[in-house]
Amino acid sequence: MFRNYKIYMIVVCMAALAACGKYLDRPSPDQAIGKDQLTDNDIALLLKGAYLSMSGSWPPQSYPMTDIYSDDIISLQGGNPAQFNPQAYEACNASPNDGFGIGRYYIAAYTTIGNANFIIGKIGNPSTPALRQILGEALVIRAHAYNQLAEIFGGVVLITSVETDIDRIRKAKSTESEVLNQVEKDLEAAIPLLADFSTPKAASKQAAQLLLARVSLQRGKHARAKELAEAVIATGKRTLSAATFSNIFRYNSPAQEMIWQMSDGPMPTAYERYGLFSFYSPAPPFLGNGTGLTTMDDALVDSYEANDTRRELVRKARQNATGRDANYLLKFSTDTLQPAAAVYVIYPLMRISEAYLISAEASARQQTVDVTPYNALRTARKASTKNAADFADAAAFLEELEKERRRELVGEGRRWQDMKRFGSALPFLVSKGRDSKRLWFPFTNAEILRNPLLEQNDGY
Repeated sequence: MFRNYKIYMIVVCMAALAACGKYLDRPSPDQAIGKDQLTDNDIALLLKGAYLSMSGSWPPQSYPMTDIYSDDIISLQGGNPAQFNPQAYEACNASPNDGFGIGRYYIAAYTTIGNANFIIGKIGNPSTPALRQILGEALVIRAHAYNQLAEIFGGVVLITSVETDIDRIRKAKSTESEVLNQVEKDLEAAIPLLADFSTPKAASKQAAQLLLARVSLQRGKHARAKELAEAVIATGKRTLSAATFSNIFRYNSPAQEMIWQMSDGPMPTAYERYGLFSFYSPAPPFLGNGTGLTTMDDALVDSYEANDTRRELVRKARQNATGRDANYLLKFSTDTLQPAAAVYVIYPLMRISEAYLISAEASARQQTVDVTPYNALRTARKASTKNAADFADAAAFLEELEKERRRELVGEGRRWQDMKRFGSALPFLVSKGRDSKRLWFPFTNAEILRNPLLEQNDGY
């Protein structure tokens, strides 16, 4: 009984000390216990809390935001502007009033950062292999949260230690470059601390390397990105699956592609099963009981070859709202088709296929057409392969790689950042009647009120 109470107090402590992200408010002293009172076993429990905080209170709301904002996903679903309103993202007109989509994305990230900061500060210089592993995981968790924030907001408030003084929590945002410098610093520090991959439910050395490869590619550090991506591939800890594509996205799947994931469940009731599956699925009588209002881009669907295994997660069905057939993404549906007691919702963070795509793109960015990693992925998906001579130059190969990333990673939150890197984001915004100010999302009005020093992004 005492141990359960102790665990409860640790969780409460973490919620309080994460206040810099939760509501930018002062934690109550009577809810916290001193960090010197924690044992090494308690730190392991705190790490579990950090993982749980990553998804936020209802992850389906924020997970697909950037994909709807991009050209991959089309949503006709409306809503209250102060809540989750997919049509606003579809119009590339995110609202500062959106406390459910943007707000929960922001709060989840800073809650995670607060939890990670506490662990990192408590461990300091780790004295045992177990503490080295925990420290490495906490660094990756923090890096991932800050990278997510930078991807949609640009510069954000940078806090890397536990702060309980409201005057230190409320401060101006750092630049995007400063935030990403911290992301890279955390990941470089984490890599030598971490063990090799053993489960997709926790950060590993390969997760840290692939996340750093992703950030390096985005920042134009192409040689480093290629080096890291190929290091992940070379370990053989994760491999491309030649079996059905849908199997990759099942909970505890035998497929070897997932490097890092979030999961939510078990989900025994109908309401709790209204996650991304129902959001993306056709309307009844299809099992998902979705609205049928969120679909895939037809041009993207048409780009899959007939034998491409990725087509098995595309379902064509009548959309009642428009009276026409539409293409639905079933990437998140496989577990919901299992018995309710077995249902866990999977949210991919990183898969081995991204390492192959990063390797190919990093070479092309350095003016080399290396089709080997591209063909390896295409072969696993039972799609046709290419020769280097099939592309006029590296620029032509980059055009193909952008399309291949769409086919492979649709619905996994990568497309908007890809569009910015490949130069297709601004023309897309113009087609929506927007300008470059919409490359970034707004901070919510609630966060501006909580932190008067937080400057709103331009154009909102």
